[in-house]
Formats: sequence, structure tokens, C-alpha cells
Amino acid sequence: MTLGGCRMALYAEIEKIDETDREVRYRFADAAGRERVMLLDKVSGRTAPEDGREDYLYRAVARKVAVCWLREGAAPGRLLVQS
Repeated sequence: MTLGGCRMALYAEIEKIDETDREVRYRFADAAGRERVMLLDKVSGRTAPEDGREDYLYRAVARKVAVCWLREGAAPGRLLVQS
């Protein structure tokens, strides 16, 4: 991604922190180290940010988790997003 001619890096370590029959909670951090939480609804396959903020990093994390969920049918424990 570029912003005003500068290339921006994207990096997040994603970790499963809780799982029930219906949903999975994942923790990830932004570039400033602020932790965020994303929910995966195992029935619908949809994701949602717990804080309601759907920024570029959240969308990359959500895409990575959702693709793994659809491919494997299981909630991965740890993932990495980088570009």
C-alpha cells in the first residue's frame, strides 16, 4: 500500500485467546502495540472487531482468519499477517 508516495508495511501476529462452540476471539496488535480483539462467528464465518473499528489492519487480519477458517474448517491458533 502506498500513501503519498511512501510504502507502508503491514504486520500483525494473531493469537487465539478464547473459543466456544459458536465463536472464536483473536488478539492482534497495531503498529503502536495497542492490542485489539476480533471475533469470528463460527456459524456464519463472519468476523467483527470488538472495538468497532474496521481499519486496514483489521481487514487484513479478518481476511487471514476467515480464509483459514473456510479452508480448514477449524480456528487456527496462531497466524501472521505481513506485507
